[in-house]
Order: sequence, then structure tokens, then C-alpha cells
Amino acid sequence: MKAKLFSLALATSIYTYAQTVPKPDHVVVLMMENYGYSDIIGNPNAPHINALVSDPNTALFTQSFALTHPSQPNYIMLFSGSFQGVNGDNISTNTPWSTCNLGASLISNGYTFKGFSESLSSVGSLATTAGGTNGYARKHCPWTNWQGTGTNQLPSSVGQKFTSFPTTAATFSTLPTVSFVIPDLGDDMHNPTILTAPTNYSVTAITNGDTWVYNNLTNYINWAKANNSLLILTFDEDDGGIPNQITTMFIGQMVQGGSYSNHITHYNVLHTLEEMYGLPYCDSSAYATSITNVWKSNTTGIVKAISFVDEVNVYPNPNNGSFVIEPSNATQQTMQVYDVNGKLVLSQTITGKTNIDASSLNEGVYNISLQSSESIVNKRLVIVR
Repeated sequence: MKAKLFSLALATSIYTYAQTVPKPDHVVVLMMENYGYSDIIGNPNAPHINALVSDPNTALFTQSFALTHPSQPNYIMLFSGSFQGVNGDNISTNTPWSTCNLGASLISNGYTFKGFSESLSSVGSLATTAGGTNGYARKHCPWTNWQGTGTNQLPSSVGQKFTSFPTTAATFSTLPTVSFVIPDLGDDMHNPTILTAPTNYSVTAITNGDTWVYNNLTNYINWAKANNSLLILTFDEDDGGIPNQITTMFIGQMVQGGSYSNHITHYNVLHTLEEMYGLPYCDSSAYATSITNVWKSNTTGIVKAISFVDEVNVYPNPNNGSFVIEPSNATQQTMQVYDVNGKLVLSQTITGKTNIDASSLNEGVYNISLQSSESIVNKRLVIVR
């Protein structure tokens, strides 16, 4: 795998408020495996997933793409904005990581997160596999790589067995703010049943996965469409295919149904989830944009920002921990500085041109967010000593 490298250029972006990203009460992210867009959409072996396409609360993304090959890095990138140095399907030996991730960001900002895995042997288990050849695979459960008690780490209680996932309208309200649902290898389209003839591999795999989605998530989908909640159905990758186009759907009460051709990746999905709950952007998620064109006009939630012009200066940049920030106007604004892990490391109220003392910060790359009642500005900051 060739990992995509991102420049640390001194990028600047300023936004004006224009459109809202909803704030669902609950989001369930369902990850399926290894089939491209054309393998699923229109395929009679996936009748239940295809039936969702015509649902007036379903947005189908016709230009959705995974980020790399093979499977595991895509899960990690969707969860943390980075492949974290993992370029294969073997479990990393240097976990738990302490980098920014969706689960820790949610929890540290007063929300909740859990991952529900079919055939997981016990709550919080870090076993590589469970349940046999077609069973649980840790490589598809990205949160396990952050289970620990340190910075940006997650308690073992986030790793739940799928038997704990609510099944009725009376219990769906007990779901965390954001959940990931990971079926077994025999149910996520990765594997067919053990005795299936090789010539029927893809037919059986797709049929099994489609049936699993229908049997296990139809009740939640119907509830979400009436209760300010959302299902994100997506795939990890197109199993080595080029251009790695995958099926992604948003289904929920706030969704305006239809087909949407805007180009999106796992990073856009992560960025959108982060904006829904006002979270810091993890790593390369900061370079992505939110998905804003699929929401109903009466949607309420976190304000989404639309690109405008560069109207703020930060200088010198790079600097040694002392710099000037100079907005184009003298209104009172809140300046917040985040490290590359999305941790808030400095916060200050400023009015107009202000000298900033960041001598307490270590050498490195930071993101400055400058927010007023009318705009948000993001600046890249580099400290060198």
C-alpha cells in the first residue's frame, strides 16, 4: 500500500455561516466489506440494501471512495483521520495509541461512544479473532487500538458484544451518541459460508451481508427515520479495485432522499461526524469538508461553514512560540489552539491585533481556530526552536 502523504503547508481557511450540519441524537455507523459500488447498487443479490436507495430518507452517494487498500487502514482512517502507520491487516504491536480519535473526542466533549461487534467473546476483549473462521476480526474494530487509560484512550467498556445492541423502538434511545456496528466476517460480505462452492463466493457473500443488514438493522432504520437519528452504511474498500469506489448511504429523519454526486471519502464522513458534535478535527480530517447537501431544509444543528477569503494574519509563521494574530476586524473573538491529536492546548479571548505567548507549547504543528459570532477561521501554526 502506498500511503497518501499530506503537506504541512501553512494552510489558511476562513468561513462564513451559511448552512447547517444536523446534530442527530444517535448515529450508527455500519461497516461492510470488500465490494465496490457497482457490485452492490443494482445487484439483485442485495435486494434489501437496494430497496433502501428509493427510501425518501436515504441519500446515496454515487461518488464515494475508500482511501487505500487493504481493509484495516480504512477503518482506522475513518475513526481517526490517519492510518496510524498501519498499512496491512496485522494488528499493530504498539497499541494502545494516544492519538486523536472519534471515540475519545466524543467522550471528552460530554458525548458517548461504543462499538458493537458480532461474536466478540467478551466486553472489551482485545483478542485478534473469535467465533471461528467466519467470526469476529479485531482488524475491523478500530477503537480497540485506543483501549487504555492514557491520553485519547478509551475504556474497555466501549467494546460491546452485538448482543447488547438495542433491538426495539423502546430501547433505541439508550444507544450512545455514536456507535459503530461490525458484523462477523461471514455477515459483512468478507466471507461466504464455509461450505459454499468457490464459483458462488461473491453471490453468497453479498447475499449473506444484505440479509444480515435487513435482519439486524431494519428496526433501527425505521426508528431513526422518526427520531432524529441516522444510519451511515458504508464499505471499507473495493478489495484492491481501482478507483476504490464504494457504496455509502445516509439514512435518517434529517436526510433529504436522492442520489448525490459530490466526491466523498472516509475523511469526509469523519469530518461530518466531528462537525455534528462540535469536535476537533482528527489529523487529516481537518483537510476534508463536511457533507452538507443531503440535509432537509428544516434541519437544525451545528452551523456549517462555507469557504470565503483569507482575512487573518498570523506572523511570524513558523515562530519560536511568540507570534502575532491579526484579524481583519476588531471584534471580540475566541482563539483556540489544538495540537495534531486534536487536544486543546491554548485558549484566549482576543480583540483585534494581539501578541500571543505560546512559549509553553512544544515544537510542532498546531491548528488555530478563531471564532466570532459571524465567522470561523482556521490557521496552521508551526513552532520551531
